[in-house]
Amino acid sequence: MNDRLLKLLLLFCLPLALFGRQRTYDHLEPTHPAYVPWFTGTLLPPSAVNASPGHPILAPFVSFTVTYGEYDDNWNFKGTPNTWAINPYLEYLFGINDHIGVDIYASFISNFKKGQSSTHLQDTTLLLGFQIARDTPNTWIPDIRLLLEELVPTGNYQKLDPKKLGTDATGQGSFQTGFNLIVQKLFPINNNYLLLKWTLAYLFPAPVHVKGLNAYGGGKGTSGKVFPGQTLFFYFSGEYSLTQRWVVGFDSLFEYQQKTPFSGNPGHMLDGTPLPIGRGPLVQLTLSPQVEYNLSSTSGFLFALWATVLGRNSSAFATAVAAYYICF
Repeated sequence: MNDRLLKLLLLFCLPLALFGRQRTYDHLEPTHPAYVPWFTGTLLPPSAVNASPGHPILAPFVSFTVTYGEYDDNWNFKGTPNTWAINPYLEYLFGINDHIGVDIYASFISNFKKGQSSTHLQDTTLLLGFQIARDTPNTWIPDIRLLLEELVPTGNYQKLDPKKLGTDATGQGSFQTGFNLIVQKLFPINNNYLLLKWTLAYLFPAPVHVKGLNAYGGGKGTSGKVFPGQTLFFYFSGEYSLTQRWVVGFDSLFEYQQKTPFSGNPGHMLDGTPLPIGRGPLVQLTLSPQVEYNLSSTSGFLFALWATVLGRNSSAFATAVAAYYICF
């Protein structure tokens, strides 16, 4: 059960931007005969552009998730009792100047499993963005943005209640520092537009002191230090405008995390067997088809599905998401 708890936690604590607002393309109006494209941005990676100074962006959303299984160390799938989750999320972006911006992502989650439930904050993500380049029409110059990331452990991760069946684990307990490099380019296709985005992210987690049942395993008598593995994320995303208001999109995400070892007293079962804690290397591939409806160049809705394709030492899940953004 403890290994299953860690796999479930890694799903709900992914340090993803979740709904990154795109730039506006009003500058295309004089040169394109059809329309100026409007995009909300896809669900998973951060935005490829900073928010404009004086025009902050607010993006609330809610997701509904069922975790129905797990993948073992040999990539084999096994069904598990369903864990359901409702996850409200808030994204706030603001620009300091034309080249520097800040993104803040905060959330809480309610988990439900076999009659047990818990509601807690999740870990909070802070991003400092540097705009390296902006997409220039009729050239190969794309949007390029470099983000410095800090994951702050505001979620619940240790001294968990065994009766809660893991529903009270909502954080990793680790400060995690890293970066995101995002490249994005708009391509006119006949009278419509294709927007492609590539994102590379890497996180360096700090060790975590744990006691008792915790997000990484253990139980009664556990006391020591967990060393979460460094994590690589690669996203490939796209949006295609059917009309100015209607857009279809997708995200694909590959995640790899190194093994997560433990040092200390793991605690013991009644027969003297050490309690399991930590995990082997994690691999997960997920896909997310999406539909956008834009009210204007500064506001719109996003509807998405997100699900596991394959994995190793990871959970299997399906998620539905509804989001709204507004640029002031």
